[in-house]
Amino acid sequence: MSNDPLDASKNQISIAVGAYDRTAALLDGSIKVEGFNANFMTGDLEEIFAQAFTTAPFAVTELSFSNFLISSARGTCPYLALPIFPSRSFRHSAIYIRSDAGIHAPADLRGKRIGTREYSNTLSLVVRGILADEYGVCPEANDWLIGDIDHVERQTIESKNWPTNAVSIQAVVARPLTSLLMAGDLDVIISYSPPEHFGSSAAMVRLFPDWRAVEQDYFQRTHIFPIMHIMGIRRDVLAAHPALAQALADAFNQAKQQAMAQLAVHQALPMMLPWMTAEAQATQSLMGQDFWPYGLEANRGVLEAQIRWSFEQGLIPRRLALEELFVT
Repeated sequence: MSNDPLDASKNQISIAVGAYDRTAALLDGSIKVEGFNANFMTGDLEEIFAQAFTTAPFAVTELSFSNFLISSARGTCPYLALPIFPSRSFRHSAIYIRSDAGIHAPADLRGKRIGTREYSNTLSLVVRGILADEYGVCPEANDWLIGDIDHVERQTIESKNWPTNAVSIQAVVARPLTSLLMAGDLDVIISYSPPEHFGSSAAMVRLFPDWRAVEQDYFQRTHIFPIMHIMGIRRDVLAAHPALAQALADAFNQAKQQAMAQLAVHQALPMMLPWMTAEAQATQSLMGQDFWPYGLEANRGVLEAQIRWSFEQGLIPRRLALEELFVT
């Protein structure tokens, strides 16, 4: 295969994406990208993102939505977005607090020291947006510590995507954030996954113990199901092959529908969840039959909310229009 991410003579394209139920049929080759010889690959998403924003080796790639916005606002992003959203998540459950820090409600977060892996990642963007919109807690009210969660992994912390407004941010490289919280030197951790000591020590608890009910209520009121990642297509590849965007949309939609169909299987459960079908039905009752929609119009509200958060948090200098970010 050619080293170029798109070999025009063979319509051969490289596509980097996470391994999810909604991408499984693409990764195993059972669903094709019509008219193209797609070479799907997966791996560590942070590494994929790092490569995409530096050397752009993939014709099509999954991207952090927040960092995509920042790069696009600076005019440095080699990719345009496709309205395909491989990763979405509510994030009320991602806020962990020290139990003796005097935090009994979200408003009590004002003035507290908050740690997170990256200030600019979509997890942190969404948590800050929710706290500001729902509880009036703005980032300027806190001291932010950026570092590794459970174990020191980095010797340096990149600050190029930090905001330029008056937010107190400092890098922590010598100790993991969980160590700081357990020692009383940190009040809050925002983390994708439960940090070390959560569940085994009374010192660390969730801000929202009944986070599922809180997230469901949030969706019912706002209709926001946060978008973590988008799919990007390299600008030069799109210019050379304009039909590729629609072919990708069709393929990703087919793969998602195949995954959705598996959630309705009763006879032999495809996942190790005893009440999988009941959970799927409850989710559809709350969020609609297609609770994980692709497409620009179906997601305009949530996309514009997250762009607003990025602007309000000083990550981007203006509110970007969807039409300048997405293939239309």
